[in-house]
Amino acid sequence: MPVKKGIRLRLYPNTEQSILLNKTLGCCRFLYNKMLEEHITVYAQLKDDNDALYNHKYKTEKQYKLEYPFLKEVDAKALQTANRQLFAAYQNFFEGLKTGREVGFPRFKSKKRYPQTYTTYNINNSIRIDPQRRKIRIPKVGWVKYSDNRTISDPIKHITLSKTAPHKYFVAVTVVSEVEIPPKKAVLHSKDVAGFDMSATHFLIGEHTQYENPRFYRDEEKRLKKRHRELSRKEKGSKNREKARLKLGQVYEKINKRKRDWLHKVTHDLSERYDAVILENLNIKGMQQFNSGLSKSITLDFSWYQFRAYLGYKMDWKGKYFVLIDRFFPSSKLCSVCSQINNDLKLSDRVWTCKLCGTTHHRDKNAVVNIKGEGIRILQEEIGIVVISTTHHDTSTVGTTGSHASGENVRPPLPILGQFSRKEESTSL
Repeated sequence: MPVKKGIRLRLYPNTEQSILLNKTLGCCRFLYNKMLEEHITVYAQLKDDNDALYNHKYKTEKQYKLEYPFLKEVDAKALQTANRQLFAAYQNFFEGLKTGREVGFPRFKSKKRYPQTYTTYNINNSIRIDPQRRKIRIPKVGWVKYSDNRTISDPIKHITLSKTAPHKYFVAVTVVSEVEIPPKKAVLHSKDVAGFDMSATHFLIGEHTQYENPRFYRDEEKRLKKRHRELSRKEKGSKNREKARLKLGQVYEKINKRKRDWLHKVTHDLSERYDAVILENLNIKGMQQFNSGLSKSITLDFSWYQFRAYLGYKMDWKGKYFVLIDRFFPSSKLCSVCSQINNDLKLSDRVWTCKLCGTTHHRDKNAVVNIKGEGIRILQEEIGIVVISTTHHDTSTVGTTGSHASGENVRPPLPILGQFSRKEESTSL
């Protein structure tokens, strides 16, 4: 099955190539802002005349080239992509208005906002890779050195050039690769189905497995505050301010690189170990407003949305199931033994006792059992998968025989899997 894959390479352009890359980034940003300015101006003038507004023909990048000749010096496909990006931004904005999603109005691009990017397409083999010399040919720029040992033999669809805050250049090469995706199983064993509850402290809590919060952002928080103070004290436009900005960007880049590497390792581990992974479809924006400490964890320490995206495509490529249960499912309030809902449960209550059956629950462990049970119900009733109970005390199998045991002595203690190596991971389970 043909799938798109992205391969990120670090570029090492020479002085002349750096100038061309910066010029292309600047021209794409300039064209995007000019087109957005035109759209805003036309709307302000014709908003009372719908026919004239919808029939208005906006300038193309070719017309802008005649008006601003310096745009001819850079890659034409990159300028066309800037036009497509503006169109997509408007489409997302209007789609958000229809569906109720919070999608902001397209905003102007800033020279000070990083990373700066532009995308160009491979037309008539204009983008090529020479693995022997470790060079990639970029339109209008030429052959640029990169550092990577991977061999890229699949057809290149397009590339995205990016410049980070510490003035480092990267290229994301999108290739079309043939991936042999195994057929998804029609019968699963409950031991191969895992439900996880997200926790700001522990990141993921499962029945028999626990992944610790890596705290990448918090580990560097003191250094970030120091770098921010140094930057704020420098005079705007001075060389010292530019040096301070580069130092600050290096700290943020370190956090993002560590976080991205860790997320890939964790999602690979989960996709290898389980045939189905079940998570909650959490309201991250609401959680950010509710608790500042929780906000730091889910967006800065481990990035919940990024984790879900990585895990989703890896499970799909391996022919496995990734299930998101409804965010309104009362996983923490529901008693996993008698299904009584405790509406009086507070966020600070880590241990609670069911008033109906008298069972004492640990909040997170009880939520894990309920998440797995709801996920198995979705697999069986909505997807049509048969889930077989494989243990006598399996509490999460719906529609199969099994006792609903609960309590502290039923489940083994949770091993902690945080920033692990492969050997440590295999021995801890």
